[in-house]
Amino acid sequence: MKSANNALPWKRLWKIGRPFWVSEKRNIAMLHLVAVLVLLLANALLAVFINYTAGHFMTAIEQKSLGDFYHYLLVYIGAFIVVTPVQVFYDLMRTRLALVWRKWLSEVSSQLYYSDRAYYRLSKNSDIDNPDQRMTQDVDSFCNSSVGLFISVLDAVVNVSMFIGLLWAISPTLTYTVIAYSAGGSLIVVLIGKALVKLNFRQFKVEADLRYSFTETRRDAESIALSRSEDVALNHANGQLDSIIDNLMSIMLVHRNIHFFTGPYNRLMPLIPAAIIAPLYFKGAAPFGDITQATMAFTSVFQGSDNHNQSL
Repeated sequence: MKSANNALPWKRLWKIGRPFWVSEKRNIAMLHLVAVLVLLLANALLAVFINYTAGHFMTAIEQKSLGDFYHYLLVYIGAFIVVTPVQVFYDLMRTRLALVWRKWLSEVSSQLYYSDRAYYRLSKNSDIDNPDQRMTQDVDSFCNSSVGLFISVLDAVVNVSMFIGLLWAISPTLTYTVIAYSAGGSLIVVLIGKALVKLNFRQFKVEADLRYSFTETRRDAESIALSRSEDVALNHANGQLDSIIDNLMSIMLVHRNIHFFTGPYNRLMPLIPAAIIAPLYFKGAAPFGDITQATMAFTSVFQGSDNHNQSL
């Protein structure tokens, strides 16, 4: 049987996270999750409605239709008023779910740590470094990242599904274009940035190692002073610091390469829907508002794919 450390990432995530969802906190966790999903769907529907309104609003301006202009202006304002609390509570419930999970996992970890002298055995096990960080910073990071990963993927799927249908109604060509453009860009970013996973994981370790070296100095202050071994402690700390800086430099270089690609790639994105829909408008085959509507929908699909890629 595979351990949690060498299992596939999704299996590892499920193996570590499952106990919370079957614990005594499962009911309150499910209530938070249902609230998040309802707000996610409401936010997606409102985004589609705003997109639809924006298209008619711009068409009313182009056709100089004063009545339609004021009508869609009021609808536009009303939609923005409604979507604001939906987005605020959506973010709030995501955070609350992560906090409920973190509190439970921290309590369970602490109970196990202080039971049956586990803390003593861990101190003698060189394979497990910095257990203090694992139970504090890593627990917080795991809960927030897990909730963020799941919700981001689901959010991307819902938004992309809705806006793909809207784009198809405007132009099948534009639909194929956004799929190809987003998929190609995501693949390139993954290939460029795949080293970040190991580098970011290593960064947590080397940062914790430096903190632990100072903790050891504080704990052994008397023996260090008596043996006059300050230089040894200093060299050890400087070595840990060098590891941190070297790793950060490697992370910086990967981000540099990603930005070289994503800069022009993102700036080109708003021009694509206009380049495809504008000729139809010039021929009288599409209203002026379709350009705005297509651009907003294209951007939503593109950003949804990009957020999904970042979450992975």
